[in-house]
Amino acid sequence: MEIKGEFINLKSVEISDAEFILNLRQNKELNRFISSTSVNLEDQKKWIENYFKRELEKKEFYFVVQNKENESCGTVRIYNIDSEKKECTWGSFILNKNRPDGASYETIKLSLNYAFKALGIEKVLLDVYKENKKAIYIYEKSGFKKYSEDDISYYYQKIKEEK
Repeated sequence: MEIKGEFINLKSVEISDAEFILNLRQNKELNRFISSTSVNLEDQKKWIENYFKRELEKKEFYFVVQNKENESCGTVRIYNIDSEKKECTWGSFILNKNRPDGASYETIKLSLNYAFKALGIEKVLLDVYKENKKAIYIYEKSGFKKYSEDDISYYYQKIKEEK
């Protein structure tokens, strides 16, 4: 699947993306605010293979963000999909230096549009480390509202807008 935007495209993750994802997640500049992962390429490939099962069950969707030159520049994920509650978690959002201007906002817009329209989601949740000021700013500008916090994180939600 591919979702086209003005500045970026989202494409469904493939096994061949494992090395890119691993490099992205191991990048010291980018991984300060994300959960750690195995540094083993085979583990990343197995994780993606297991992800495919969750995708088939419509429990999760994982995208690679690409610039218009088809260079991979990030990831975003919709997961913990609960069709009864019509809610999901949004995250695994990382962009590297190959991203074009506007990529952050467009990645959020395209992925949320997919969640709301294609998946019938009505509420999207995310959590962000309190130290991650840049992400907090982007999420709030994108319409996420803080509903809770703990010592480490803020918790945000975005409700589907009625049209």
